[in-house]
Amino acid sequence: MDDQGNGNARPRTKLEQEFNAIRNGVITRDQRFASRDGHLVFDGYDLVDIARAYTTPVYVFSEKEIQRNIAELDQAFKGHSKFKTFYASKACSVMGILKVVKEAGICVETNSRYEIQKCLEIGFSGEQICFNGVIKKPADLKLAIVNDVYMINVDSFYELELIGEISNRLRKKANVCIRVEPSVPSPTHPVCVTAYHAKSGIDLQDAEKMVRRIIDLPYVHLKGLHMHVGDQIPVLEPFTRATRILVEESARLERLFGIRFEAINVGGGSPVPYKYGKGDGAKDFMYTNIDTDDYARTIIEEVHKWRSDVEICIEPGRKVVSSAGVMLTTCSCEKHKTLYDLENRIQGVVEWLGVDAGYSVFSDQLHFDWYFNLFNASRVDDRCDRWAKVFGPLCDGGDYYHQGVDGEFFPLPSATDIGDVLVFIDAGAYSIESQTVYNNRPRTAVLLITGDGRLQPVRREDSYEDLLRNDIY
Repeated sequence: MDDQGNGNARPRTKLEQEFNAIRNGVITRDQRFASRDGHLVFDGYDLVDIARAYTTPVYVFSEKEIQRNIAELDQAFKGHSKFKTFYASKACSVMGILKVVKEAGICVETNSRYEIQKCLEIGFSGEQICFNGVIKKPADLKLAIVNDVYMINVDSFYELELIGEISNRLRKKANVCIRVEPSVPSPTHPVCVTAYHAKSGIDLQDAEKMVRRIIDLPYVHLKGLHMHVGDQIPVLEPFTRATRILVEESARLERLFGIRFEAINVGGGSPVPYKYGKGDGAKDFMYTNIDTDDYARTIIEEVHKWRSDVEICIEPGRKVVSSAGVMLTTCSCEKHKTLYDLENRIQGVVEWLGVDAGYSVFSDQLHFDWYFNLFNASRVDDRCDRWAKVFGPLCDGGDYYHQGVDGEFFPLPSATDIGDVLVFIDAGAYSIESQTVYNNRPRTAVLLITGDGRLQPVRREDSYEDLLRNDIY
């Protein structure tokens, strides 16, 4: 009987071979991981031991990996003398992670008043903060201006008028970049496209009009132009094309107004590989055809066609924290379900494995059909040849992991059992930020393996009192 339930079993031998080669590579060649006594080890810590010591689901981050990712960006942009990295805090704004980023010596990008406040509280100065966002309320803008943020990326003419009013009232300078849409599509997830028919920024053709308006605002200081092509862009062409458009418009505006821009902000989008091995990023954005050096080189080359003394700003998020985080969950249930057609004929049988992490704690995989490699941390040395669908605990028919190795199916060791610890790797970006308390299930704890090898909590799991805290009754 076909355990895929589709009546046409296709050979999985090759998929098993490829996945097991990936699993073997992770535990033998990936500096983040190792195998010890059959358990998966992350940055020196046995993940099964961590899962037993803390309630699952739980996230574990590596400070060393965050530092390596930041160092990789710094090295890639070494060919340009004036360069600033603003970590996109929306990728993970847990205070302990923000502290690691700050201590690594880079700046931070924010998207709300409270993101700004968190960054200020952890020790970033206003000069180290960039403020983004399509909707910035007066209170948000006032906080940014009072704290002398390095730049506010202006998203609309309405927002510019608010900035003008607030800065004039406070008699305080507001540093801005104009966010433009270069109208460049990219082969990524539809929700990650931000520079083509998107809600963000103003039309490129309106940049000249906005510059004219800024010139008339006494306390608004224009630093340059800004864009964001999108997230998880696996090929080089959109970066090259969009940067060229931004450069050409910057040069034109300089000539037209007799001004000299201080900066060009090219946003983020540098991809990370979620699927390992051979794959075409242009067809599946979970692979990537480019690395950080490719990304930096094309930006620098395009900017240097204009000027080599302008400051290049980037806003990476996923690139900084994705590979630094893993999510642990416990196998809590197993069942076989028979598939019947409307005539009550058996079409197949599906094996289901239930885990204690659903989309309330890991929404990227479940809501956006994002792919993450899934391993059995309790039996990481065992060959994976048992195919199952993996589901979460929520009262929602969609609460299962849609992106597997073969359709919706994941390969796991045949001995996988209740109580085994499963781990999704490369889970550090946008996962904790999008957690909910659906079904009144708590948001998770977050642990950090520090650079000197200590395991420390940086966020505790929600308590029952936390769930009730804002209710009035």
